[in-house]
Amino acid sequence: MPAASISGFKNWHNGSPLNGSAWSSRNTVACGATGYVGALRFTLEQSAESITVNVTAYRRLASGTMYADIRTSELSNPTPASLERDAVFSAPAAGAGAIISFAGSYPAGTYYVYISSDSAYADFYASNTYPMSVSYTAGGGCTHMCELFCESCEGGCESGCQAVCQGCEGAACQSCEGCESYCQGVCQSCEGAACQSCETACEGLCESSCEDACQSACQLACQGACEAASQSADHFEWSFCAVSASANTTDTVVRGLWSGFVAGQEVLCAACNGYLWQLARSEDGAWSKTACGAIDTGEDVHMFGFQDRLYLLNGSEYKVWDGTALTDVGGYRPLVAVSVPPAGGGTALEQINKMTGARRVRVSPDGTATVFHLPEQNLASVDYVQYVASGTDITSYDVSLTEGTVTITPAPAEGTNSIEIGYSVAADTAEEILAMRCAELYNGAQDTRVFVYGDGTNRCFYSGIDFDGLPRADYFPELNVAHIGDANTPVTAMIRHYDRLLAFKLDSAWSIGYAQLTLADGSVTAGFYVAPINRSVGCCAPGQAVLVENRPRTLDARSVVEWRTTASGSLSGDERNAERVSQRVDETIRSFDLETAKAFYDKYAHEYYVIGADGTALVNGIDADAWYVYTNFAARCLINYKDELYFGTADGYLRHFSTEYFSDEGEAIDAYWESGSMPFGADFRRKYSAMLWVGIRPDDNGYLEVTAKTDRKTDFAECSFSTADAAQVPEMNRIKLKAKKFTYYNLILSNNTADTTATVVSVDIRVRGTGYVR
Repeated sequence: MPAASISGFKNWHNGSPLNGSAWSSRNTVACGATGYVGALRFTLEQSAESITVNVTAYRRLASGTMYADIRTSELSNPTPASLERDAVFSAPAAGAGAIISFAGSYPAGTYYVYISSDSAYADFYASNTYPMSVSYTAGGGCTHMCELFCESCEGGCESGCQAVCQGCEGAACQSCEGCESYCQGVCQSCEGAACQSCETACEGLCESSCEDACQSACQLACQGACEAASQSADHFEWSFCAVSASANTTDTVVRGLWSGFVAGQEVLCAACNGYLWQLARSEDGAWSKTACGAIDTGEDVHMFGFQDRLYLLNGSEYKVWDGTALTDVGGYRPLVAVSVPPAGGGTALEQINKMTGARRVRVSPDGTATVFHLPEQNLASVDYVQYVASGTDITSYDVSLTEGTVTITPAPAEGTNSIEIGYSVAADTAEEILAMRCAELYNGAQDTRVFVYGDGTNRCFYSGIDFDGLPRADYFPELNVAHIGDANTPVTAMIRHYDRLLAFKLDSAWSIGYAQLTLADGSVTAGFYVAPINRSVGCCAPGQAVLVENRPRTLDARSVVEWRTTASGSLSGDERNAERVSQRVDETIRSFDLETAKAFYDKYAHEYYVIGADGTALVNGIDADAWYVYTNFAARCLINYKDELYFGTADGYLRHFSTEYFSDEGEAIDAYWESGSMPFGADFRRKYSAMLWVGIRPDDNGYLEVTAKTDRKTDFAECSFSTADAAQVPEMNRIKLKAKKFTYYNLILSNNTADTTATVVSVDIRVRGTGYVR
C-alpha cells in the first residue's frame, strides 16, 4: 500500500492548543478523556478508497473506546464533543499498536485526522521511536465517478449507478488487454526507442479508452436510474437556478518577492493569491510556477532567509518553507533548568520560548526518590521522559499535572542530569510574534539573530541561541525584547549598517548596538543597547529603509532622507547625519502618499526607486546623479534575480524590467526629457540660436525627436533623426532650430515609439547675445 506524507501534529486541551498553535513534528500527542484532542495532518498524492492510520501507544492512563474524525479542512480549537466518529478502536496498552481505518472515496489532497475519547486516555507516539504512519489503498476511479453523478440522487438511482460501475472497468478495459498483447508481440524482438514508443502509445490508448468508457457508462446508468426513480409515485422535482463559480479575483496583488538559497538551491519565490509560489525559468526562457503552500496574502508578506530556509511574516502568521513544505513555525523546546533534584529547584538555564508552551528539564536522581518536581504546576501535559545518554524513553511513570510532578518507578539510578523530562503548559505568547510584519537580521558583526517588528508598537523581539549554540528563528526568549523610544509611536523600519542596527520611527531614528553583558550570577549573555540618533527625522513608510551605495535611505517629511556616517564610520547623534536628497523632485514627491510608497535599490543598474500607489515612480540614477519620473509603473514589489530586475504587479504578474525591451507589452513608452530654463550665464541678455548638435549612441533602431521652447515662443518645429550601430561610435546630428530674442531656453528630447530607442551622449547649442533685456 502506498504511504501518505505526514506534515505535522497538533494537540488541544478543552479547545486550547498545547505546545503552540502550529502544525509541527512532536514526540507524542495526547488523546482522550478530560478534553484532550490529538491530530495529524497528511497528504494523499492520488485518490484512495481506504485510508489506514497506524499508531503506537507511548502510555495508556485509561482503557476504553476511542474514536477518530477525518476531515478535508482544519478545525479551529476542537473539543471531543465537536468530533464525528468516522472510525472506532480500542485504546492500546503502552507499547502496543492500533489501526485506525477509514473506508470511502478520498480524492487526492490534504486531510486532518482528530483522535479523542469520552473515557479512554492514551499518549501516542507522533514522530519519534514508533512514529505514526498513514497508508492507503489507491482507487475510487469508476466508483468515484458514480458518486459524483449520483450525489443528488437517492435510493434506486445510486444502486443502479453502483451496479453498472462495478463491472465497468472490466468490460471497458478488455480492449486494453488486447492492445497490450499486440504490443508485446510486436515488441518481442524490438529494443530501444521503437519498443518504448510502442508501449507508451498502447498505455496511453488503453488508459484513455478505459476511463472514457467507464465514465460514459456510469453517467448513462445514473441518468437512466434517476429517470426511473422520478416515474415512481413518491418523487420530488427540484428547480435549480443557474450559478457560476470563478477564481479569486480580489486577491491578485503580488505581496512579496524573494530570491536566495533554500535547501542548497537558488530559488525565486512570490507571495500572491493566497499561496507562496516557487518560480522557475527554463533554458528556453519559459517561466513556470509551483505552489509551495497556503498563506494569507491580504497584506504584504515579508520574507527572509535563515539557516537554509525561507521564513515569512504577514502580521498574523509566521511560516517557514524548507524547499519541500510550507508550515507554521512550531517553536524550539528550551531547556529551562538543569541539575534539578527530585524535590525541585536546580539551575535555571534557557528562557521560555514565546512561540510555544513546551519546555524541558534535566533532573539528577539520587537513587532512592521516585517523585520528581518540575519547575511549574498546573501543566497541560507531560510529553516524554527519557534517558539523556541513550535517548531511550522511560514508559513506567505517573504524572500529576496539577502538582507538576512525575513519579518514576522503580527509582532511577543516581546520576547528574541523566534524565530529561519534556512537559507543556497551556499558555504561550506566540501571538506577539505572529503580529509582527517585518524582520531584520543582526547580532553585532554577524547576522545570527532575527529582529521582528511592525505590530504598531515601539517593541521589537529578537531570537535566541539554543542549548547547542545554534542560532534559531523559532526561539524567541521571553525577555528578548527591546523598546525603542517612547511607546506613543511605532517602529516603522530597521536596517543593519556596519555593526549597528538602525531603527526608525515616525519621527525619530535610533541605533542598536551589541555588547556582552555579565549577569549577577557571573554568566555572560548578549546585550543590545539603544541610543538616539535623530529626534525629528525618521521613516514614515513601514519597512522601506534600504541601503543605497551602502548609505541608508528612508522616506519621511515628503522627502528622501539619506543617512550619512561621521568620520569614524558610524551614525551618531548629529543632526547633520540626515541629509535630504530629493530637492530636485520636490514637487512630484509631495504628491506621493509616502506612508504607502515602496522603496527599492537596484544594485546592478545603480538606481533607487520610490514607487507611489498610483503607479508613479521616482527613480534616482546614482551614476548620472539624475532623477527620472516613471508613470504607469505598476510595480508593487521588486527583486534582483540573476542580475536582472523583476517586479510583481497588482494583477498577479511577474514582469521583467530591462532596457532590452523597446515597448511596454507592445505599448509605446512615451519617453520625454526637458531641460530647465537655461539663461546661458546671462539672465540679463537676449540671445539668438540657429542650430544645435545632438550626439547619440549608435544603437540599432535609434530614433530621437528634438524641439525647444523659449520665453518668447513655445511652438517650435520638431526635428527627428534615426541611427544604426554600423559606425560603432556616437553620431553627431546637426539640427537647424532658430530661436530669436529669447532670455531662457528649454531643450526637449522625446521618443514615443514602440520599436525604437535612443541614448543621448551630448548636446551642444550655439548661442550668441543680441542685446539687453528691456
